[in-house]
Amino acid sequence: MTTTATPLPARIQQFEDRAYGLFLHWGLYSLVGQGEWYRHHHRIPLDTYGALFQKFTAEGFDADALAKFARSVGFRYICLTTRHHDGFSLYDTRGLNTFDAPHSPAKRDLVAEFVTACRKHDLGVFFYHTTLDWWEPRFDSDWTGYQAYLRDSVRILCSEYGRIDGLWFDGNWSRRDRDWEEDALYGMIRELQPEAIIVNNSSIGNLGAVGHPQLDAVTFEQGLPAKRAAGARYVAKEMCETFNSHWGEALNDYSMKSPATLIETLAACRGAGANLLLNVAPRPDGSLPAYESAALEIMGRWIERCAPCLYTGRPADAAMRGRNFVLRSGDDHFAFIFHVPISNNMHLSHSERGDGLQTVEGELPEIAQVEWVDSGEALDFTQDTAKGMLTFRATPNPYGSQHVVRVARLRSR
Repeated sequence: MTTTATPLPARIQQFEDRAYGLFLHWGLYSLVGQGEWYRHHHRIPLDTYGALFQKFTAEGFDADALAKFARSVGFRYICLTTRHHDGFSLYDTRGLNTFDAPHSPAKRDLVAEFVTACRKHDLGVFFYHTTLDWWEPRFDSDWTGYQAYLRDSVRILCSEYGRIDGLWFDGNWSRRDRDWEEDALYGMIRELQPEAIIVNNSSIGNLGAVGHPQLDAVTFEQGLPAKRAAGARYVAKEMCETFNSHWGEALNDYSMKSPATLIETLAACRGAGANLLLNVAPRPDGSLPAYESAALEIMGRWIERCAPCLYTGRPADAAMRGRNFVLRSGDDHFAFIFHVPISNNMHLSHSERGDGLQTVEGELPEIAQVEWVDSGEALDFTQDTAKGMLTFRATPNPYGSQHVVRVARLRSR
């Protein structure tokens, strides 16, 4: 585990142990199926967009089934868009306005259902909440009044749903010249939810920016996390990534990522000491789409079979060639190797060779055995502890399998 001058807060350690989160972008924009920025980019008049409110039924939203599925495929937390930029809230705004799910035809506090289900299935509860608002008029006419409205909204989330594990804000990048009164917002959260992780998305143009001192994690929106700068304040890292080219439902977006690509992304995130927050856009009724669900099941099988160390593993002080890396978990180390070919199948394999000799350089304990996590097959190895070098032979994937990223356990004596 990375060492620091002072112990990490327990909430950051727990957040890093969660490793893999499900992001859910769902709201009125889902009914149209043209992405979460539909109203803005298509310049839809406020009253026209607002008419979608009367069509929001949430008839397919089953929070318990969703949470059960998420846990079964390897997720350890879920972040739900309690309010996105269109200003529509999935929670009961308790008099702040009536532009929320309980006042819609759904007539349900969907956030309350979400929290109950996550707690039942041992998943961390994270609330996405916009700071940018296209619906609330004070965002353009009364900045101070809007900041009070924003805090009142977040206060509801912090006080009406029991303990929550994190708040994920998004939108400060829209007006960089304004005072977002972050001291007041984060101070309120620390008072009401002292152990909650606080995130404020720096957006695509400013990956990994540390920001306000109260923030616990930096974001890498659709960009692989970078190494932490030496001497910098310790904060957790999280990459948020989409399945296609949108966050919200987009029916004509066919740019779906493969399970193999996402497995590599998840592995690379953990190799950099970061979490992966992987987005799925629920269908208009709140149910999960078929392709994404099937892909998540494949990823879940890979985690269970190949890399359960992803959760507790942290980057080790050891190096391998290319994208390969080493995690340390407990007394053991785990070498992640990309693009190992298939035995007796090279005529169908177009990837780089990843088998053969693999070298790990760095501070390792004396190793007793090297073995594939997926099969337990022992691998030949040699170690020179004086030189800080271990070499082992990575055998190919057995015919009939391709693990995408194969993991070898370096067992300590």
